[in-house]
Amino acid sequence: KQIINEISNNRLVAVNTSRQAGKTTTAVAIILHYILFSDHKTVALLANKGDSAREILERLKMAYESLPVWLQQGILEWNKGSVFFENGCKIIAGSTSSSAIRGKSVSFLYIDETAFVENWDEFFASVYPTISSGETTKILLTSTPKGLNHLYKTCSGAMENKNGYIYIEVQWQDVPGRDEKWKRETLAAMDGDYEKFEQEFCCQFLGSSGT
Repeated sequence: KQIINEISNNRLVAVNTSRQAGKTTTAVAIILHYILFSDHKTVALLANKGDSAREILERLKMAYESLPVWLQQGILEWNKGSVFFENGCKIIAGSTSSSAIRGKSVSFLYIDETAFVENWDEFFASVYPTISSGETTKILLTSTPKGLNHLYKTCSGAMENKNGYIYIEVQWQDVPGRDEKWKRETLAAMDGDYEKFEQEFCCQFLGSSGT
């Protein structure tokens, strides 16, 4: 609910989240609502791997097909990497390469597993102009941490109100059904690697020195 409220009322949102907390499913619901109740908008689904982005698009297609007919838009294109609706809205899926959406006018940019995007500075410098020109364009970043990299800088800037992003953190205990018993079992499955648990489930940005 918090993620939905924040991205609905703000342009830039960064979500630092535990593994298996439903971040992608939540993003699919947000994007599906966005394209059904808008006109002539383009949504870009990007991930560190093209296959991952296309998997998100497949989830979105499945969600669309599950809607009652009176909520559905007519479909003009239904491809592996894109969907085009009769209200002029389009969804495209691709990898986070510098040429992914260059030259396209994007209204909503969703980047999944942001921390795992390589060559972030080059990539973001190429895609930011596609969404910076509009006053209502949106960026939604979701990821688990991966050291003190670009996601750490973005989230830190958001917490200090320096970059315009709204920061949201979803730890393991925020997910219904996860309790201390679940934590013990998960730690055991990870061979007691508490540092890895802190990163994957407690949203901690850990440096390589382990300090």
